[in-house]
Amino acid sequence: MLFQSNLLGQVTVDENTVLNFPNGLPGFESCQRFKLFHEESDTPRVFWMQSLDDADVLFSVVTPEEFGVRYEVELSAEQVDALQLAKPEDAAVLVMIYKGNQEIDANTHPLLKSLSANLRNPLVINTETLRGVQICQLECDMLLHNRKAGE
Repeated sequence: MLFQSNLLGQVTVDENTVLNFPNGLPGFESCQRFKLFHEESDTPRVFWMQSLDDADVLFSVVTPEEFGVRYEVELSAEQVDALQLAKPEDAAVLVMIYKGNQEIDANTHPLLKSLSANLRNPLVINTETLRGVQICQLECDMLLHNRKAGE
C-alpha cells in the first residue's frame, strides 16, 4: 500500500511488516499502527517509526546498544499478553531518540545538537507477531562498564 507521510513523503508499506501497538503510545493513543523505515544500508543504525494512523507522527528509534545500553526488562503478565510473546528471544527493544533541549543550548543550531535517548521508556516489540508496547517510567539501576576502544 502507498502511504503519504508528511515527513518522509510517499512511501510503500508492506502490510505484513506493520507494527501494531494495541494501546498506542502514551500521548499518541490513537496511533496504533507503525512502520519502521531506515536508510539504505546493510547495517542501518537509525530507524524512523512512522505512524500509519497519523501522517504527522514519526519517531526516530535505535537499538539501545547504540548508546551502550543493555536491557534486562521484566514484563508484566499484561505486557506479555499484549505482545503475544511466547519466547523471550522474540522480544526486541528500541529506544526513541531526540535532539538536545532547546533551552539548555539555545545558541546551537538544531541540526548540530547531540542526540539523547529516552532510556526510561523503551519500546518492546515481538518480532514474530509484530506487536509492541512501550514500558513507561522504567525503574532501573544503571551499571556502567569501562570499555576500551574497539570492544
